[in-house]
Amino acid sequence: MYAYKMLSNTFVILYFLLIVLAESLSVNAATNNTCKSISGTQKNTSDILAALRREMQNAQIGIYVIFNGDEHGSTATQPYDKRRDWISGFRGSAGTAVVTLTSGAALWTDDRYFTQAEEELDCENWLLMREGLPDVPSLISWLVTEANRTALPSGATPEFSTTLWWSAVNAELNLIGKQLYSVGDLVGRIWTTNGRPAPSAKPIVIHDLQYAGETVAQKLNKTAAELKRYGATTAIISTLDEIAWLFNLRGADIPYNPLFKSYAIVHVNFLVDQPELFVNKSQLNGITLPGVRIFEYVEFWSRLNVTVVNTNINKIWANHRLSQAIFNAIPNEKLLQPLQNSPILRVKAKKNEVERNGMRQCQIRDAVARMKHLGWLEEQLNNDIFVNETQSVEQLTIYLQEQTHFKFPSFSTISAAGDRAAIIHYSPEQATARRITKDKIYLLDAGSQYLDCTTDITRTHHFGTPTSLEKRAYTRVLQGVLDLGSAIFPTGTYGRSLDHLGRMSLYRDGMIYGHVTGHGFGHYLRVAEGPQIIRLQYDEYEEPLADGMFVSNEPGFYKADAFGIRIENDVEIIMANKSTYDNTQYLRFDLITFLPYERSLIDVSLLTRGQMNIIDQYHSKVVNLLQPLLEGDQSALRALQSRTVKLNSTVTILSSFIINLIAIIFGQLFLNYLLSE
Repeated sequence: MYAYKMLSNTFVILYFLLIVLAESLSVNAATNNTCKSISGTQKNTSDILAALRREMQNAQIGIYVIFNGDEHGSTATQPYDKRRDWISGFRGSAGTAVVTLTSGAALWTDDRYFTQAEEELDCENWLLMREGLPDVPSLISWLVTEANRTALPSGATPEFSTTLWWSAVNAELNLIGKQLYSVGDLVGRIWTTNGRPAPSAKPIVIHDLQYAGETVAQKLNKTAAELKRYGATTAIISTLDEIAWLFNLRGADIPYNPLFKSYAIVHVNFLVDQPELFVNKSQLNGITLPGVRIFEYVEFWSRLNVTVVNTNINKIWANHRLSQAIFNAIPNEKLLQPLQNSPILRVKAKKNEVERNGMRQCQIRDAVARMKHLGWLEEQLNNDIFVNETQSVEQLTIYLQEQTHFKFPSFSTISAAGDRAAIIHYSPEQATARRITKDKIYLLDAGSQYLDCTTDITRTHHFGTPTSLEKRAYTRVLQGVLDLGSAIFPTGTYGRSLDHLGRMSLYRDGMIYGHVTGHGFGHYLRVAEGPQIIRLQYDEYEEPLADGMFVSNEPGFYKADAFGIRIENDVEIIMANKSTYDNTQYLRFDLITFLPYERSLIDVSLLTRGQMNIIDQYHSKVVNLLQPLLEGDQSALRALQSRTVKLNSTVTILSSFIINLIAIIFGQLFLNYLLSE
């Protein structure tokens, strides 16, 4: 019997491996650097490319690189700064475009955006370079090959390029006797009367101390301590969330982010040599900051030039995320080497006690809105009322707006029905939104900006009878969430050392996912922040997980053209036990998200008893927290109750039945043996 059971399990695993392998073969069979033209969803960029090439000729360059970000390295930008989107049609938050005078145009993006790029990129004029797939050259290697074919140099706008990228490209170009040339904003020159949005002029407001937890002076003191530790006199800051955090200000220049365009220069002796903030003063509406000198945004470059020649400034901390244009202005002998993370980044990542408490409390409010939405959606579907992906988002927003301190979503909500759930960063459009049905997976990845926190939570739902593969995939993903969430690790541990915990159970069935397992997130700031991250790849600027940091825990599985599964919790890194042997301090994850898992998608047979206990205990806590707050909303309460039924009860009853049956059988056999004697 044991051998038969093992053989049966082997066949089941092989079956699912074959399914995944067949799917991967069908993907790899496609050409990995082209895409098909689709009428209606792809932008025609022929005229735009022709205009850009005229500017390239005027600038005497043969290749031009267009980045996704703005002058501050922002991955999310205001509409005015979406140059890459406008030139190519592709609107994903990761991707770089390259245009040549004679060899066409190409866009590189990662596997989170392959499907989106296929739908949006102008495939008549562009190659889609799917990063990481076979036969797809890296951007740099392709650029070098193209540069070798043209007499004209390659160019980019240094204000939009990080110094790391610029140095890496130049190193390769130098090998063939060429280099990267600095040119102006060529896209900006042609994107003038073609419907370009105006720059944001939305007001900047003070982020109150009751939410921030520390004054500007206290934060400057922490920053100065970092400067002292590394022997730096001055730091140049251009990352928007760092500036907003340091000066306790928030804005609305960038959708989904409470940020504003700005630069800052901070000195180690900040009480004497006051920090300088560069911002559009009209947006401040008269706000003043004691001990801070405020300049117009456009004055940054002149002040930078004054700063770098100041004889009292010996070492300048310019972090690796700064633009090449800023590095061009700093004398090499004054540059703090080696390059490293901003002093503000590492201080900001470890939340103070007020911030930590806000992050915990607002998760409860967010969960109330999510449960109200889930109850509403389930009731609509049970009554056969039409609801599509965008209507679902609209209703969720209504419930969120009822919550204290809610401001706006923290990113474009991923509301994905059926096979669209396999598109990792899918964003529904009203014109093409799909109906949510009871017989298909529905994935909802939504985040919120509150005055006291930022959230990012994903749940995958099924309102009918899921397939065995959907249940198996969901359970494997859930096991990854549980395994990572249960980790205990010593201080000094990097996220990359824990990433495999989120993937082990998926590997058993040959399942994988291409995105990170976890990312940091801010306190009413960006929904993704560093320096902490949980992913497979090595990053020299990743820093160890530490007490007071917050990260997501989000394994997934995506079967193209079928369904997608992702479960995402937000967790706080807190102190655990201390070793009695060598005094090593250990850390663990404290789960702060309170939203039940999808009971109908859990294959209990795959779970260990320990995993079932973790789920049941978590659901018990969720019920105790949310049930009183959902009083009067019967739909939400039903949705809560149906998803928090104990897993152990069914298994325990079944196990007891089997044990009793075996006891009866063996008892009868033993009795027969005695009688035969």
